[in-house]
Amino acid sequence: MSLSPGGIPADTPVSPAVIDPKDAVIPRIQRGARWFLIIGVLSGVNAVLQIFGLNVRFIFGLGITQVVDAAAHGTQNGTIIMVVVDGLFILMLILCSKWAKTGSQGAFLGGMIAYALDGVLLLLFTMFIDAAVHAYALWMIWQGYSASRELAQLQQAAQPGLSQPRLP
Repeated sequence: MSLSPGGIPADTPVSPAVIDPKDAVIPRIQRGARWFLIIGVLSGVNAVLQIFGLNVRFIFGLGITQVVDAAAHGTQNGTIIMVVVDGLFILMLILCSKWAKTGSQGAFLGGMIAYALDGVLLLLFTMFIDAAVHAYALWMIWQGYSASRELAQLQQAAQPGLSQPRLP
């Protein structure tokens, strides 16, 4: 008797695996949610670079932190203002990422609205390339949001008695 690489006898019929539709949806949710974390981390790096007076930044960062950093730079308590305000926005993104990874549609929507408003701010400052990158990131986050809606529908359909409406 010969064995296959998996240790199963070569002549043993292999039954097709039951594929759970959630297995395809969950990675899409996590990919979309990960964008919040990426944006938050890069915004934090941008803030640190600004504190040290370097004129280098990541394009995926937040526009509002750039505005706050520019306004606070050179003031008496500028560094403290930058750390506090930037920290709040970065914390918001990290929490959105954490909650969105669990499939929270509210976290996705809240984060997308905030990031879209940040993109509008960039447009007001005529930072069109940055705004275009925001649009791309929003599209990627939207994919996660759509997957979270799909997951909610799958979970609702899986609950006994709720999948079929009762007719009179």
